[in-house]
Amino acid sequence: MSNARTPGKLLLFGEYTVLLGSTALALPLPHLFGEWATGSAPPSQDLLPFAEHLHLLNQEGRLLAPLDTQRFRQEVKSGLYFSSNIPVGYGAGSSGAVCAAVYERFARPAISKDNTAALPTLQQQLAQLESYFHGESSGADPLICYLQHPLLIDQNAIRPVSVAARSKDSGLFFLVDTGISRRTAPLVQQFKAKCEADHFREQALHQLAAPTTAATHAYLEQNTAQLERALLQIATAQLNLLRGFIPEPFRPVWAEGLQKKQFYLKLCGAGGGGFLIGYSPDRQLPASIEASQLHPLPEV
Repeated sequence: MSNARTPGKLLLFGEYTVLLGSTALALPLPHLFGEWATGSAPPSQDLLPFAEHLHLLNQEGRLLAPLDTQRFRQEVKSGLYFSSNIPVGYGAGSSGAVCAAVYERFARPAISKDNTAALPTLQQQLAQLESYFHGESSGADPLICYLQHPLLIDQNAIRPVSVAARSKDSGLFFLVDTGISRRTAPLVQQFKAKCEADHFREQALHQLAAPTTAATHAYLEQNTAQLERALLQIATAQLNLLRGFIPEPFRPVWAEGLQKKQFYLKLCGAGGGGFLIGYSPDRQLPASIEASQLHPLPEV
């Protein structure tokens, strides 16, 4: 039984374009995490309905993961809860971390984190758990939170990857807290609806998907020049094609970064609020954004 911290996650590259066939890169977020606690849980962290849902699936023989759901229910009724600083509705893996922590604590047996051959099975098991929160889940978020390792998504396959040592001229990634919580599903449906128009799909493939794949490989290889070119293209294309997904108060500063080439902003996950991802070539945080909203990303 583990009481270790379970990190959140960040989709560094691939928001929306992964639906069009680009690669995507997801990273654990160790500074945002959850851990098991006991006592009086805040109402927002009540796990009993989740535990009851999983127990019912188990009784019906439909639960994919080998969870001890009876013990999960009992421990929750005795005061167990998941204490987390991962903001909800920010694309940082709040539900993914819960599912990963439940799996790690209550699966008998749990699939080993270094068993790469079993990743598809593990992803399916975790997808079913997270579907309770979202109605539908790919399982990618809880998989990242469970493995606590960078994952590359390519052609719908997920595999662990390593990041090359940071080069001396590499820039700084940071998060911008928009202060806006949002729901993912309506935004994804909106993007899919836009893709039904052939001209939009073609533009997205050329202006977004291609540089996203380039950015992913450049980041893994720590090719700074290629990474900055790709980020400039992504930031420009998102401002033009996905303007409605960018919170209105942040559009001017987004354009400012592009104009001055001092920093580049991009969506984090579904957009519409939550975090934005920023990149500063000279490692200086934007002065035009409130300091309290800026959070440098730990080096991976």
